[in-house]
Amino acid sequence: MRLPILTLLLSLGALESFCQSLTRTWSTDTLFLKPESAVYDIKKDVIYISNVNGDFLARDNNGFISTIKTDGKIQTLKWITGLDNPQGMGLYQNKLYVADIDRVVQINVDQAKIEHIYKIEGAVFLNDVSIDRKGDLYVSDCRTNKIHRISGDKVETWLADSLLSVPNGLLALDDRVFVLNMKNGLVYSVDKTTKKLSGFTSGITDCDGIVSDGKDGYFVSGAWQGSIYHLNAKGEKKLILDLRNEKVITADIAYLPQQKLLIIPTLNKTVIAYKWN
Repeated sequence: MRLPILTLLLSLGALESFCQSLTRTWSTDTLFLKPESAVYDIKKDVIYISNVNGDFLARDNNGFISTIKTDGKIQTLKWITGLDNPQGMGLYQNKLYVADIDRVVQINVDQAKIEHIYKIEGAVFLNDVSIDRKGDLYVSDCRTNKIHRISGDKVETWLADSLLSVPNGLLALDDRVFVLNMKNGLVYSVDKTTKKLSGFTSGITDCDGIVSDGKDGYFVSGAWQGSIYHLNAKGEKKLILDLRNEKVITADIAYLPQQKLLIIPTLNKTVIAYKWN
């Protein structure tokens, strides 16, 4: 009995995904100071790295943003300075947005300067930033269990639900927002219209960052466990990297689909990259 062509193609696609793995490609010089998040700028062909450079939540003015090339060479270590606790970042139309305790800092990447600050009233520990194709910013606060949204100049609390438990990583799509619960390892898909939370996957300890794989799947990091998972469109997960024995933290990741390169800030002194093949 012959399988229909579509069924066969889907089976081959699933087999390809199952067989894919990560291979370490490079590690940067040990000059970073608690690198937390990475974002790729395809127009400038650089990767932005946020550096906490101090204790979490310390208002010490020590935080900074670095730029590196896609081969791991550091371009500018302290490209933007004067931040406190820079965490997750998002890029939209030559503007880089950085979560910084209770504010979102807007950076003009062409001029390399801070040009606007959005104050989030009541925020305690803003963690991740994700931006949809319309330019709406979604920002997680892992201490107050809220998701805020910045749309134009309007700042609002977009979601406050009892199911949120230390929300960390976000991924804003056209119709939904993925939310990673760091406390209990649950990943939710939130409908943008109804704000209903649906379980997408579970069992990812200390889940931190989530990015698209450029197709119909996702990479998710388990920070303190040093793990990277690959999820398919149904939320079925596979552990593809385990760095516990190396005592390497996998923080807020970025993925470059054209280069098939996964960028991992380690919250120590380096940023590492793996090839997805």
